[in-house]
Amino acid sequence: MPPTTDRPRTAEPHRELAERIRRWREERGWNQQALADRAGFARSTLSKIENGQLSPTFEILLKVAQGFDCALSDLVRNESGRLSGRMVVERGAPGTPIESTGARLWSLGSELRGRPFQTMLVEFTLTEVPPVSAWNRHETDDMLHVLSGQLLLHTEGYAPVTLGPGDTVHFDGTMPHACLNGLADEVCRCLYVYAPRV
Repeated sequence: MPPTTDRPRTAEPHRELAERIRRWREERGWNQQALADRAGFARSTLSKIENGQLSPTFEILLKVAQGFDCALSDLVRNESGRLSGRMVVERGAPGTPIESTGARLWSLGSELRGRPFQTMLVEFTLTEVPPVSAWNRHETDDMLHVLSGQLLLHTEGYAPVTLGPGDTVHFDGTMPHACLNGLADEVCRCLYVYAPRV
């Protein structure tokens, strides 16, 4: 099971997300066990998320979205407005990030629904390679484009690679991998584009 972070969800967007997960589940007539089974993790984890006792990692959010058979952007988007066309312009700071183990992620263009791919801004914060058992893996095809700092990418079956601003890597997200900040005194920021596998 992907790691989770025991961090109380006190920010308003986190409360909204917890309430949305509970509401969507109840609208479908599912109990917590039914959604947990569909998502592929323990009911106790879902209970902690819905009660604001656990901040879900990116991998867990992907699983929740898969449990609802929706895109991650649909799960985390602002429900206050609807987009009638196929264009959205975002200016300035992207808002409150999703805190995950070793990274902060901001969803981009979350109002655009039905896309075959999703986009996020991500900052990697780990500076030391975690145990292989804690590496990420998810059912996506991934692309990272480095905007600032230095990215160290460790993957199963390949030698580690170092990427700087302007460099891009495409890889199979199901392959265990770990993304690290290669320069502790600089922010490692990347554009992250991924497509769920069908």
